Amino acid sequence: MNVPKLRFPEFWDAGEWEAKQLGELLWGHPDYGVNAAAVPYSENLPAYLRITDISDEGYFLCGKKASVAIKATEANYLSEGDIVLARTGASVGKSYKFRKEDGQLVFAGFLIRIKPDSTKIDSTFLFNFLFTEQYWNWVGVTSARSGQPGINGNEYATLLIPVPPYERKLGGLSEQKKIADCLSSIDDLITAQTQKLGTLKTHKKALMQQLFPVIEEVSS
Repeated sequence: MNVPKLRFPEFWDAGEWEAKQLGELLWGHPDYGVNAAAVPYSENLPAYLRITDISDEGYFLCGKKASVAIKATEANYLSEGDIVLARTGASVGKSYKFRKEDGQLVFAGFLIRIKPDSTKIDSTFLFNFLFTEQYWNWVGVTSARSGQPGINGNEYATLLIPVPPYERKLGGLSEQKKIADCLSSIDDLITAQTQKLGTLKTHKKALMQQLFPVIEEVSS
């Protein structure tokens, strides 16, 4: 049966999952970003999201923030629920889901944007699927071409997504939403622990500077 090995008790009798093509679950066809070079960051220009600005965990790396010198329209900016996918090079398949706390972002041309249809699929649920072994196996096969690996918008639209019955709601939560909330809570815990680890490393460094005396070299 097409059901996961692990399932929340309230969904044991909710029926089988379906395999649907990604293109069926979107508001529109996958679209490409702005074909323009990055420029040094300026508050007077739109912030630019490039492949190199996305971590392996799907977060925005704001340390080397850049801008793009265009007159951006509303269509150029990412919005709530949007997901971008890397379409070429060694990072093909990498993904990022827009977060309001990252600020307004214009996405670059080597990224493909998808807009999940909220009546069919939960955006966070879909985003988590993009980190599964199943997804990365598909990326490996689909991008295996001569020359530089890549996946275009039409190919991404054919990606099969395992989807539980979205309309069936028990206890106020669909199965998709419950899975998304569960995995998001773990992400929050990982982020908190990572921040604690960074603080401890800084504290250790400060202690080392004080616990070891500085020996001055005596010139001969």
